Amino acid sequence: MADVALPSPARAGAAPWARLAPRVRRHKGAVVGSAIIAALALVALGQNLVAPQSPTRIDIAAALRAPDRVHPMGTDQYGRDVYSRVIHGSSISLVVGFISVGIAATAGTGVGLVAGYYGGRADGLLMRIVDVMLAFPGILLALAIVSVLGPNLRNLMIAVGISGIPYYARLVRGSVLVAKEQLYVEAARVVGVPTRVIVIRHILP
Repeated sequence: MADVALPSPARAGAAPWARLAPRVRRHKGAVVGSAIIAALALVALGQNLVAPQSPTRIDIAAALRAPDRVHPMGTDQYGRDVYSRVIHGSSISLVVGFISVGIAATAGTGVGLVAGYYGGRADGLLMRIVDVMLAFPGILLALAIVSVLGPNLRNLMIAVGISGIPYYARLVRGSVLVAKEQLYVEAARVVGVPTRVIVIRHILP
């Protein structure tokens, strides 16, 4: 009886990552977005070199000055250079954005993996919670969370991250429902590979 060669789990798991870079290069929006984020990151890292003045320096005599060579974006009501404040604020914006997305992606991926792989009651319960969260606008949900936790930067990042969890959970759940029916996953189950290993090594990538 002829042997039937099963698809290699390693190859099956690595193929999407190997195809990722060419797909990103073909997607103009992804290229432009990556370039903008890279430029913002460079500005944030070199903010002391790019910003002409201290963002906290007060000069009442120069308050509300129009844009000129010294103040490219003018000054505010306290005479602080607006351009310098924007440059220094970019680092805070990047930190808030990356941490918020990290919270949403990590928690949402976990919820999607559990709901998609195990199904049944776990899927029903988690997806009902996701549906409730999606019933509220993301900004409104984030404001409600901040009002409960308190108004500070850390709580803002947590609130924005929590409000983004449902979107990642839905996306990951759909991908898991497709991936868990693949032949290499079925083969891993048959040979007794632990569920945790299947989820992390074969489905998550």
